[in-house]
Amino acid sequence: MKKQQNLGEQMINRRTLLKAGALTGAAAFLAACGTSGTSAEPTDPGAETSPSAELNFANWTYYIDVDEGVDTATASTSESLRRFKTKYGTTVKYQEVLLDNDEFFGSIKAQLEASQDTGWDIVTPTTWMAKKIVDLGWAEEFNLANMPNFVANLADEFKGRAADPENKYLAPWQSLMTGLGVNSKKTSLISTVNGLWDPALKGKVALLTELRDTVGLVMLGNGDDPSSPTRTSFDAAITTLETQIASGQVRKLAGQGYTELLISNSAFAAIAWSGDVGIIQADKPELKFIVPDEGGMYATDNMLIPKGAKHKYTAELWIDFYYQPEIAAIVEAYVQYICPVKGADVEIAQIDPALATNELIFPTAATKSRLKVWGDVSAEDQAYFDEQFSAVVEGVGA
Repeated sequence: MKKQQNLGEQMINRRTLLKAGALTGAAAFLAACGTSGTSAEPTDPGAETSPSAELNFANWTYYIDVDEGVDTATASTSESLRRFKTKYGTTVKYQEVLLDNDEFFGSIKAQLEASQDTGWDIVTPTTWMAKKIVDLGWAEEFNLANMPNFVANLADEFKGRAADPENKYLAPWQSLMTGLGVNSKKTSLISTVNGLWDPALKGKVALLTELRDTVGLVMLGNGDDPSSPTRTSFDAAITTLETQIASGQVRKLAGQGYTELLISNSAFAAIAWSGDVGIIQADKPELKFIVPDEGGMYATDNMLIPKGAKHKYTAELWIDFYYQPEIAAIVEAYVQYICPVKGADVEIAQIDPALATNELIFPTAATKSRLKVWGDVSAEDQAYFDEQFSAVVEGVGA
């Protein structure tokens, strides 16, 4: 057995960190996400495009900074959102409504098809879903003149992506690793994907309803490569899932709600997202994040402005505001996912040296080499994959 990569042990209590930062002032948050990051003012758009009174932001849970003792972010309980209001007078109506990419897309598809406002000014789909929205013509193109910080501080790895070659539609919010979340008090620290199928965990395993994460990890456990998925490797993964579900090994497939199963001890192990485990660790330190021996999955969630959004200009202001290193620092010190803003590895050390070597934020080259991004497939194969996986999800309950 290889040495377990228990990255979660490197976490610090981010609420304590943020409280300390507040006591020492904004200067404590020096460009936590920027080596040579800079801050700049957007081009004056003129009176006809002044900041709106409100901005509607749909995001995943545990995905922005919140004050100590607070579980849900609002315009008054998040330092980054408060600062945005101070600067622009805009109240961000922030809601944690993304639990699953397909489910959320289904909630806005009819409005987009009818060229109607979805009610959201910013949404944060994962890259594959974001590309789908862009390809359908349902995303607003950025006016980059309003976004100088985004242009200057976007990390190089996100420039020229196939999903958005000119960086005109997608602004990375956070990147994440998918691996194992394991309760070290309830079970041994499994280090392989197939460790989830240990009979000792029967009925205590949670999986994600995100196809690319769950099937991708199971493919790795089967010795297959999710960066080049085929019907053969996919079918093998589905067979593994069906077998484990039928045996009672899997308690539930869940979207973001898998975290509640871990918190309540309804599940002792899960396919999990890296930053979620870090957040939960503040109150449940026995929960560990592990990159399996076979490898893990890697993905990026992106800020996107839906077509017809009422507050496009203000959405651009928010994106640009986040891409100021000092603001990205406030967010990153709490969420501790992989930051898309330049220079985090240097500047975040000024907040806490431990953060500079935390692999949940800054995976080493060795760790990154073991992470896979789900590969592109034909529309026909993707439809087949979706149909087969949906049947699995419906069979066990989500």
